[in-house]
Amino acid sequence: TLSTTSILPSTRRETDDGHAIIHHHRVEEPMSVASIITARPCNMPMPSLSTFRVPDAATKIRCFQSPPPRWHLVSHASQDSNDADTLNGFVVKGKQFLDDLGSGLSRSPEFDRSVVTRELWDTEQLGKRGEPYVLGQVVLGLLVIAPIINLEPVVRILAFSAVSLATVIILSSLGTLGSSLTPLPKPRENAMLKTDGMFKYMRHPLYMGLILGSFGLAVLTSSLSRGMFAVALTIVLNYKAEFEEEKLVEKFNEDYIRYMSAVKRFWIL
Repeated sequence: TLSTTSILPSTRRETDDGHAIIHHHRVEEPMSVASIITARPCNMPMPSLSTFRVPDAATKIRCFQSPPPRWHLVSHASQDSNDADTLNGFVVKGKQFLDDLGSGLSRSPEFDRSVVTRELWDTEQLGKRGEPYVLGQVVLGLLVIAPIINLEPVVRILAFSAVSLATVIILSSLGTLGSSLTPLPKPRENAMLKTDGMFKYMRHPLYMGLILGSFGLAVLTSSLSRGMFAVALTIVLNYKAEFEEEKLVEKFNEDYIRYMSAVKRFWIL
């Protein structure tokens, strides 16, 4: 509570570089005004309330309630400019990659057989130069070219297990969401933050189930087309999850930020 001689108006304005200037004015004595200025980026997590103490009293004053954190502070014009810069960067890097690729192809490889032979027969350094990695590289490379071991039954069992697990995860997540379930990434007005069930292990179990089931089905049916579509689905769901998390942060504020810091987006990913 504020005394009759203490007032606490607060104002907020944003600067051009994306910072917020928050002014808190407090009248501690008649005709004496103290001003506290805090500057911080708007996209940094802010406390839900700040507490200041009046020098002449033991009462703590709630001075302001912070707005929801904002992920995107740039205007449409600056966003378009950033997109153009990103595209130009890809073009420049692409040209540089092609130039370096051509430069390497124009050179003849330098391979001294005698030096390599001495290195391989140097028993004093045996086991200290990463020989197991070279052996694994050679063996697995030969198996890729000529697979003498048929692992298809094992792979099909793993793929079937992945599809089954994905189905269970999806059904369990649907039950946990209940009335909060919506196909749209923006949460409903009456939605509640779910952190139990499968949401205890991943922030988007429905998406994880779809991704896991898609790849499992592609492997189970030996379909390269399904595999490519599974990759495309993964990319789309990742962008959808990012958009959805922005909306969830706006709705649940610090509660969802703490949840994001404790739980990964797609299980182990």
